Amino acid sequence: MAGYILKRLISAIPVLLGISVIVFVIMAMIPGDPATAILGSYATPENVAKLNRDLGLDKPMVERYFIWLGNMLTGDFGRSFSLNRPVLDEVLDRFNATLVLAGTSFVLCAIFGVAAGVVSAARQYGLADKAITFAVLIGISIPSFFLGMMMILIFSVNLKWFPVSGMWPIYGARDIGALVSHLTLPAISLAVVATGVVARLSRSAMLEVLRQDFIRTARAKGMPGKSVVVSHMLPAALLPVVSYLGPAVANIVTGAVVVETIFQLPGMGRFFVQGALNRDYPTVLGIVVVFALAVILMNLIVDLLYGLLDPRVKAGR
Repeated sequence: MAGYILKRLISAIPVLLGISVIVFVIMAMIPGDPATAILGSYATPENVAKLNRDLGLDKPMVERYFIWLGNMLTGDFGRSFSLNRPVLDEVLDRFNATLVLAGTSFVLCAIFGVAAGVVSAARQYGLADKAITFAVLIGISIPSFFLGMMMILIFSVNLKWFPVSGMWPIYGARDIGALVSHLTLPAISLAVVATGVVARLSRSAMLEVLRQDFIRTARAKGMPGKSVVVSHMLPAALLPVVSYLGPAVANIVTGAVVVETIFQLPGMGRFFVQGALNRDYPTVLGIVVVFALAVILMNLIVDLLYGLLDPRVKAGR
């Protein structure tokens, strides 16, 4: 097991390098000058040239990349151009907000997606199955940003049930109730698409397992229907769902960039957008590396969990 984990971690190194190269090249190709964006009305040619020298932007792109890579390997992600603070400190300050949002969305999509798939398969072609299938189709078709804006308009502006933006109230107690009220809309808007995919996978897997011989045997022995579903069908049907959890985390993490911006949450996604708009190369690169590490680690956890659920996979490693 330890050897497998080490092998996976080593194989992640070229992935991280490739991602960093692609992002670095894209940021370098974006029109505009970071020095000009930072200086604003003081962006005279002399001031721009001096700031470019101070920031190291006067060097060739390849040299700048390897300087950044060498510093990053020592734990130095550089300093934010716009904030003039270490990027790693800024990312860690915002990591908790993104972790809470993404974690909540992940739990929602796993619980409600599996539950919807099980109910839909158990009531195949019935009213519940048709209603869930229709809701899933609508859910996976609506972009997160559009759903988020509509939820703000309906539930925050018109009905005034939830706050419009932010993670905590400006005034008042910062308790769990306040956090839940602020996270409800962004977490739902971020989890809807993944929930729909999990529900479809769960339904298909449950229907496939339903036709297996061991299910017919369990029913022939007189086992109650709920016991058959919970004890036999659900564990076997979870395998394709577990295999999707890695891509689900990637979708949730990338969706957090947009959702955090819409709901004005103080997370890494919103910080990423601000860094991209300010041509803040160190900030964008640092956040991308952290996001990529999170997705790689989650994929590793999913592979390990898959091996625990299916001994055949574990034995074949």
